[in-house]
Amino acid sequence: MRSPRYARLSLDWGPTLIDASASLAIIQEAISTYPGVVVTTGLNISGSVLLDLASRSDFAGTVVFVDTGYHFPQTLSLWEELRDRYVTMHFITLCADNPPDTLYRSDPELCCSLNKVAPLEDYLAEHRVPAVLNARTRVSSPGRRDLRVVEHGSRVRINPLVEWSYEDLEDYLEDRGIPYHPLYREGYLSMGCWPCTGPVQPGQDPRSGRFKGQGRSECGIWLGADKA
Repeated sequence: MRSPRYARLSLDWGPTLIDASASLAIIQEAISTYPGVVVTTGLNISGSVLLDLASRSDFAGTVVFVDTGYHFPQTLSLWEELRDRYVTMHFITLCADNPPDTLYRSDPELCCSLNKVAPLEDYLAEHRVPAVLNARTRVSSPGRRDLRVVEHGSRVRINPLVEWSYEDLEDYLEDRGIPYHPLYREGYLSMGCWPCTGPVQPGQDPRSGRFKGQGRSECGIWLGADKA
C-alpha cells in the first residue's frame, strides 16, 4: 500500500502494532451510551479505518460528510465508494447554502466557517446529536499531541483512534482491503479542500499540507472542546 517514503515517515510519528480491539470497545461503548451518536469524516485514511471499525461494531447510524464545494474529485469518489461498501450505515452529505466562489482567496477562515463548520454544526444542533465519533489521531498534528479519547463541550466528542500511528492505519487498511484516499500515496497526509491543501514533504509536520501560509492548522470544527 505505502511507498517506502511514507513508511519511514509513519515510523517516526508514533508507536506501531496497535491493538484494534481497544478502539472497537470504545466505539461499542459510545454506541451503547449515546443513542443517536453520529460518525463524522473528512476522508483521511483514519476516516476509512474508523468506518470499518464502526461497521465491525454493528454501527447502523449516520455518517456525515460536509461537501464544501471545493473537494478534490478523488475525495468525492472515495465517499461514494465507502457509501457503497458500508450499506448498513446511513451516509449523508451536507452542503452550505451559498454556492462556491473565490472567498477562499480573500478570507479563507470565513470560507471554512461558512462552507464546512456551519453546515455540520447546524445539522448536529438540529438533530440534537449527543455525541460524535471522529477519526482524529495524536500523530496527525502537533496541536493534537494531548488529544484524549473523550472530550466534552456542546456535545461529546469521542476519538477512538487517538493512539494509532500512520503505519498502524496503513497496515489496517492494507490487511482488510479497505479503500482509502488515493492522494495519500502522493503525500497528502491530511485531506482538505483543493485551494488550501498540498502534499507534506519528508520531515515536515504532518499537518503542514493544510492552510499553507495562513498561520493555522484547523478549519474550526474541532476547536473549543473541554477535555475530560
